[in-house]
Order: sequence, then C-alpha cells, then structure tokens
Amino acid sequence: MRHRIVNIFAPVLMGGFAGLSCLTNLYAQDVMVLDSICCDRHGQAYQGPNPLSPADCPAEAYCGPFVYFQTDYLFWTRDSSLQSGPIIGGPDTFSFNDLSTGYEGGYRLKAALALETVEFEFTWAEIDGWGDTLSGQLTNGVGFDTGASFAGANFINQTTFFQSIFNAASITLPGADETLEDEGLGPVAAFADLPPSFQAEYRSSLSDMEVMAKFAPFQSRIKLGMGWRHVTLDELARATLTGTFRAVDNNPGANGGLSHAALVNPLGGNLTPISGAGDGFDDETGLLGGVGPDLLQLQHLATTDNTLNGVQFSLEALLIEGEWLLLDGFLKAGVYHNDAQGRLTETYSGIANDNSVYGRDLTATGSSVAFVGQVGLGTTYRVNDYLRLRAGWEVLFLSGVALAPDQVANPLAGSYLLNNDGDLVANGGYVGLELTF
Repeated sequence: MRHRIVNIFAPVLMGGFAGLSCLTNLYAQDVMVLDSICCDRHGQAYQGPNPLSPADCPAEAYCGPFVYFQTDYLFWTRDSSLQSGPIIGGPDTFSFNDLSTGYEGGYRLKAALALETVEFEFTWAEIDGWGDTLSGQLTNGVGFDTGASFAGANFINQTTFFQSIFNAASITLPGADETLEDEGLGPVAAFADLPPSFQAEYRSSLSDMEVMAKFAPFQSRIKLGMGWRHVTLDELARATLTGTFRAVDNNPGANGGLSHAALVNPLGGNLTPISGAGDGFDDETGLLGGVGPDLLQLQHLATTDNTLNGVQFSLEALLIEGEWLLLDGFLKAGVYHNDAQGRLTETYSGIANDNSVYGRDLTATGSSVAFVGQVGLGTTYRVNDYLRLRAGWEVLFLSGVALAPDQVANPLAGSYLLNNDGDLVANGGYVGLELTF
C-alpha cells in the first residue's frame, strides 16, 4: 500500500518542488485583491486596472478584521484499489471491483476570521450518497465443493467469498461424509433449476471537519496553515446468492444434503445455528428432515467505521488575479491516527421448504497510521464587495483506511483481523457562494 501512495504523490511532490520558484515570485508580487477578502471595504482595491496599493493609501491598507462565510455544493466521485478477490469464481464471476460510483452530491460549510497577519478557519463537509448495486441472474449453477457434477460451473472455494460453505461441503465426518456428494446451487446434472440470482452492493459516506490557523499577511498571495482535521469514513459491502440447493451423489452412503454437523463443526463450516429447525439443508430427497429441495440464500455483510484524527499543514496561493476574477490553488497534507472498527456477518438461510439459518458474526478493531492529502484549484468571481461566486475542482487522498469489501476472514477462526490497509481517492467539483463582512 505504501508504495502505491508514493507512486500517487511523487508527481504531485515533484510538481510542488518545481513550483517553489513560482511561489517565491508570487510572494514578491504586489497584491490587488487578497484572495477572497477585499483589503478595502469601499472597493478601492478594484478601481481600474491599476488599483491603489497599500503604500498609496496606508490608512486604508487594512480595515479588518473580516469575517467570511462560504457554502459549497459538492459533486464528487470516489475510487479504491480493492484487495478482495472474487465473490464467486467461474464463468459468471463477479466482485466488488465491478461496482463503481458516479458523482454524488454533498455540501461544505466554512467560516473564517481574517486579521492583519493571521486567519482562523472552521470547515465542515459531508458526502453521504456514494454507492452502487449490481444484481441479476447467473447463467450457471454454483458448486460448493470440487465435485465433478459442477465441473465448468461457477464455484466457491478458499479464494472466494462464502468459504464457510466450501469447508462444510468438503469435510468428512462419521455418518456425515460430505465428500460422497457434490453440493451447490442448481442447475446441475439432471436438475434444470433456474440459475441462482445474485446481488452485490457497496456504499460509503464521508464527513470532514477542519480547524485551521493560517499565517496570512493581508498583503501576501501566500497562506501557510496548520491545524487539526477529523475525517470519518463509513462503509458497507453486501453480497447475496439465492438458488435451489442440490446434492448430487457420487458414491453410496450420501446423506442427501449438507448436514447440521458439517455446518457447525469447527473444522467444517464453523457456523452457529441462529434460528429455525437446525437440521442442515436438504436436496430433493428430504433425507435430513422436511421437504426438499431447499431454497438457499447465502449472504455476506461487512461494515467498517474509520475515525481519523491528526495534524495537517496547508499551502494556499493566489495564482492569477484580475479586477473581478481570481484563480487560486491549495495543497493540504497530514498524518493521522485511524481508529477503525469492522463487523463481518455471514448467514446461510433456508428460505423455502426449510427455515434453518446458520451464520457467524465477527467484530474487529484496529489502530493505524493514516495519511490524508488534498489538492485543489478554484476560481472566485467578485459580484461586489460582499458577495462572491465560487467554483473549482479538488482531489482527496486517504490511505490506511478499512474498506468494507476488503473485510474477509478465515472460517476456521473465531474472529477476524481488520484490514485497514486500504486507499481511497475522491475527486470532483464544487460551486458555491461567499459572503464577506
């Protein structure tokens, strides 16, 4: 993960060092309009192409303090390099990497107090609508073990999700030898069942709070800041398979299903009975109890909550200045402590001809060092001394976070280790208003 961050930020850092001479030149230039705050409430800084400088009107060079408020509408998308493998393998394989989020709306509120040489700023932003869903019907069945009956079909094994059902279908127990039959979701062999249906869902929300103090001399084009930032990233990933359960005999002595013993054995499914008859899952023979075949639903649900707190540094520069239009850019970076929590729930439910439900519910916590960086470019149009229109584009980087699709666990373990080594890149634009008093 760390080398990916280096690869991401190397061009940014190289460009930043290459631009230091430009920033030095900016710092040395006279200022007509000081970022988003007019140095003269009466608009003298905008009078004509060559406005009065502070040296020409020292009495009016600073007439603060100033207070300004900003409100922005955000339209951002996000992307991640997920580490999780396929949900199922085979010709109909799919994964959480197949889901993508479009541009979702959010908001940002900012309030600041500008004195002659320093500035204090508070910012709150939130995006709560990132998400995508993939659903449909497979074209083949899904094998739970390595049996020949499901050869060429989709499969579940130790490289996919739902590993508990693979272990249960592969175990050999006295009186419950699951290797004597090939188990899975039809269609298979002589059973022309409807192919299983599937659904994958991935959702996340982001909130961001900043408290900054900036060295911002009123006549400077450069602002240097330091402050505290609090970021939360909450995610959900869900995968579901639903189909007709089949157990095709390959040797005498098969038990006609997936037994309760195989599902709960620590070396098998290592699952816990949650509700229902608790008699395993039946094929069409109904040998394990009830009427078969059972309609079986497999569900994987993972949630993560990331709470990042840390110190960040910022650099802002007024790049281009016109009588009515300003162009500025910024760079923020900081190291954070991430207090992350994860929850992983798997359920295997009989939803027709049987009501047995088995599952596991695991939680994990972890603390790690995280990184947050942000770059942006924006323009401000001055309507009058008090009102400005804003628009721009920003990119936000998060590294060292727990992403919901990356949360998987060894079925033989009674707990799981939180994966908090994920990355997220969010980018998008904003439009907004600024009021200055």
